[in-house]
Amino acid sequence: MKNKKRWVFLCLLLVITLIAGCSNDDTGSGKTKDGEVQLVMWAHQGQPKEVDFYKKRIDDFNSAYKGKINVELKIIPSGAGHAYEDKINAAATSNGLPDVLDMDGPFVGNYAATGILAPIDSFIPDKDKKDFAKSIIEQGTYDKKLYALGAMESSVVLFYNKKLLSEAGIKVPEKMEDAWTWDEFLENSKKLTNDKTKGLTMHMDLGVGEWFTYMGSVFVWSNGGDLLSEDRKKAEGYLNGPESVEALEYVQKLFKEKVVSMSNGPADFEEGRAAMMLGGVWLIPGFDEYKDLDWGITYFPYAKEPASPSGSWAFGVSSQSKYPKEAAEVVKWMSNKESVVEISKITGMPPARSSAFNELKEYDEMPKKVIKDQVLQSATARPSTPAYPVLTSKFAEAFQAAALGQDVKKALDKATEDTERELERFKK
Repeated sequence: MKNKKRWVFLCLLLVITLIAGCSNDDTGSGKTKDGEVQLVMWAHQGQPKEVDFYKKRIDDFNSAYKGKINVELKIIPSGAGHAYEDKINAAATSNGLPDVLDMDGPFVGNYAATGILAPIDSFIPDKDKKDFAKSIIEQGTYDKKLYALGAMESSVVLFYNKKLLSEAGIKVPEKMEDAWTWDEFLENSKKLTNDKTKGLTMHMDLGVGEWFTYMGSVFVWSNGGDLLSEDRKKAEGYLNGPESVEALEYVQKLFKEKVVSMSNGPADFEEGRAAMMLGGVWLIPGFDEYKDLDWGITYFPYAKEPASPSGSWAFGVSSQSKYPKEAAEVVKWMSNKESVVEISKITGMPPARSSAFNELKEYDEMPKKVIKDQVLQSATARPSTPAYPVLTSKFAEAFQAAALGQDVKKALDKATEDTERELERFKK
């Protein structure tokens, strides 16, 4: 009996040890006897070049702060769906968050509201904040507090096949003020549609997900609408408001007129089966594989006012970090001008800082001037809200419903109802 009790005690001790190990394995923070602060940072496993950038910049940080701060970088597999986000949420409940987090911009509001992130306003000088694109600050702000900063921006532009547009006698706008209106966009898409070629591809092959919200919400914004109220606490009358309904009815019209298809292939534009493409600027490096493709860029079409999407991965300080000041130094380092210029060159994504454009002269000339104009003049951040995971999922479903010819108002009403229910959970 005595041995049995001892065996039970040892088992319980082992379980407690394992639990403690699981809770603290990914934190690893502390101070050495010499006073050097040890931090842990998580970054998602993006493209290989992006991961190499993270590793190099953290190595540089550790060299620059030797004896003061040392960062252990952990690259977390993204997996399918929201696997990376699920790991963050799981770590938050087990007190296992790292000191510094890399996160997809639209999720900042959710992480701030649920206590995963700590505000960083007091660590970032106002002069520094002003150098960031307005959309980057909007993306990183929740409830009037700054929680995250990004090194790169993004955008969706209208790519076009120069040969096909020339043959159709279509000239593209070279200034934002001359961007095509919705009517002009539809008319030109019709001219470019024939038995062999669609006028447009919108990458419906990506399926119902963040792409539909990222690209699709621009139609709402350019029509004077929004997905949520200005205080981000109400969906009713906004997500299903007249401007939003009209925007998705216009999207529906593009499909009804058969200038775009639900069954497009992933490389229809690159291979000449679509004359134009609403696509992300991250696709540009891949164009090198298509030697016969002579491409150009023009601005995202609009209804009432120019608008474009924005947002990318950003860096923030975990609320569980015991060293927020030192962790904020990492955030500042990963989003400083040098980092911003370097990651832009590596990934082809536009920089998050205005000053960085001064060192990237290719953005002063076409075609990349279009990207710079949109980032600095028309970029709009997706709503910073704790309800974002539900909002984006439901808006994407409504966007697909519109493309399939279903009742737009009914689809948006359903999306609004579900989003309102989620917003209620976070009301104070």
